[in-house]
Amino acid sequence: MNWISALGPLQWLMILAVPPAVLSLYFLKLKRKELAVPSTLLWRKTLEDVHVNSIWQRLRKNLLLYLQLLFLALLIFACLRPGWSGQSRVGERRIYIIDNSASMQATDVSPNRLDLAKKKVRELLSDTSADDVGMVIAFSDRADVRQGFTKDRNRLFNAVESIPTTSRGTDVSEALRAAAGLANPGRSSFDNLSDIMVADAVPATVYLLSDGAFGDLGDFEMGKLKIEYIPIGETKTNNLGILSFAVQRNEDKANKLEAFARITNRGDQKVDFTASLEFDGKLLDASAGSVEAGEEAGLLFELTDTDEGQLKLTLDYEDALAVDNVAYAAIRPLKQISVLLVTPGNNALETALQTPRVQQIASVQVESPTFLTDPKYIDATLNATYDLVIFDQCSPMQMPSSNTLFIGSVPPQVATPKPAEESKEDAKNVGWKFGEPKGPIFILDVNRSNSITQFLEMGAVEIVEARTVEPGESGTVLMTSSDGPVFGIAPRGPFQDAVLGFSIVQKTNEGSARNTNWWARRSFPVFVYSAVEYLGGGVTESSSPSVQPGWPIGLMLSSRFQDYRVVAPDGQTTDLVRGDESRYTFTKTDEMGIYQVFAKGVEKPVESFCVNLFSNRESDLTVADSVKMGYEKVAATSSVVQARQETWRWILLAGLLLLVIEWVVFNRRVFI
Repeated sequence: MNWISALGPLQWLMILAVPPAVLSLYFLKLKRKELAVPSTLLWRKTLEDVHVNSIWQRLRKNLLLYLQLLFLALLIFACLRPGWSGQSRVGERRIYIIDNSASMQATDVSPNRLDLAKKKVRELLSDTSADDVGMVIAFSDRADVRQGFTKDRNRLFNAVESIPTTSRGTDVSEALRAAAGLANPGRSSFDNLSDIMVADAVPATVYLLSDGAFGDLGDFEMGKLKIEYIPIGETKTNNLGILSFAVQRNEDKANKLEAFARITNRGDQKVDFTASLEFDGKLLDASAGSVEAGEEAGLLFELTDTDEGQLKLTLDYEDALAVDNVAYAAIRPLKQISVLLVTPGNNALETALQTPRVQQIASVQVESPTFLTDPKYIDATLNATYDLVIFDQCSPMQMPSSNTLFIGSVPPQVATPKPAEESKEDAKNVGWKFGEPKGPIFILDVNRSNSITQFLEMGAVEIVEARTVEPGESGTVLMTSSDGPVFGIAPRGPFQDAVLGFSIVQKTNEGSARNTNWWARRSFPVFVYSAVEYLGGGVTESSSPSVQPGWPIGLMLSSRFQDYRVVAPDGQTTDLVRGDESRYTFTKTDEMGIYQVFAKGVEKPVESFCVNLFSNRESDLTVADSVKMGYEKVAATSSVVQARQETWRWILLAGLLLLVIEWVVFNRRVFI
């Protein structure tokens, strides 16, 4: 048994003065006014107190007095907050870290794992002392501090209740780093009720409530943190989940699409299931399948005469986690882009732009350099008619409002202007540096991280003459030669400019001559196709891209439209603002389903993407019996955390019962 005072010194003086005051009331006699009456027959009760005529009297036995004193004794006893616990927790710093990832939606415990974790935290909060400070952190694949350090228990309760369910993955490292900040010097308070600035390491107890689906935490050091891992969920829970779902065109069969899905069985026995495929909200097909314990299986659906639409795959199997039994895919039509080629004549380049693969995604217009002064070209560039303009051996007077590819030529206004003469257009091109033509050269290295050059083999390519191309700090070198970089790409506001420092053909006094043998290599049409697809924003995949919940997605949208909006599965609309990047980045992807992108003035969506769970880790509902943090292994604690047990509530309840008895005694005038 131990005690925690609930009152301060002055408050104790006030409450201890009450019992003597009550007792003194029973010593005092009533001073009554004398009054003559004809008879005392009707005043017997008054005659009983007729002897009370002086200030003090002898204290008589009175049940009311005993009951009142006993009530006050219980009240004082309750203010001492008697209780017991395995260890003293007075003045502790507690950090409650609650997992709200997708796997915490599992219903193997009632009502689900997240609600059970909240209940356990509420129990821990109920047993804290007035001097304890606490913090509440929710985590999925990122940390979410719901409440900073505070002594206000109501704030902590509200923070726990406000933790939402999510369909995100699990990563506890960020949440633990936030908690570890308490144990390091330099932490400051969040509000007046919160933790104060510390100069030394301050120990803290971390209550980690999770199913442990975050793996090894690597070299994380706990330091002054004491970790208590409280597992949430049944030790072994079987589950079936979808790991992938996509659509692909069958090149061998005209007008046919194939939808592929991969199913995992995270249980200890074979499972037979049925999968239903919906197209635009209507049942299209169903397929039966089976998966062995701990294995994966594939599903295949054939779609005929389907150009575009929305697909939803559902596993008709009841298990503990429903969120991974549904997957989405969107069929998008091949997106035609507009490409302008300005060249004095280049048969190899024109031929590469006429291949079936390029023609499938792009409409190519070929013009001579004189077209650059035509009013039609000027209007087209101002209205962003072209998604990509290729300048072969020529340059425009002004950069167009589109992505560009320069082959054997350089963009205008590449020289760094003087400050007094600088304009916005000049500032856009500052950073590019070009050398003088030299040769012969050969290619030493190709940047495989960029989509344009990732499949290029340039080892046998011979180049007669080339100039170095340096895109500056904001750009990227894509190809390096024996003389330096010869191919680079750099942003220009919302657009991208790629510059190749050598031409395919070269003008001579006798006409034109080959400047390289690259045109005869298989890598040249691959380069042209990749450049058109990447810089033009062409669509070749039938299935829309997919990301996991909460993760950003980059959207390559046509520069011909300035305003776009994204419609989420629940109907909420988000406007996209074109910034300085060449692609739009969309981050509001918490809801699973299909998102559609609309351009201003266009009725049909110009792009779509999907948000799916697709996580082997989240589909595995096995509860870890321990977590490894660096070199230390933290074993799971009991599901019932032993904390301080308070008795003052019961004492107050007994006091209220005494008040009721005292009221009955008073009304019946009972004396002993």
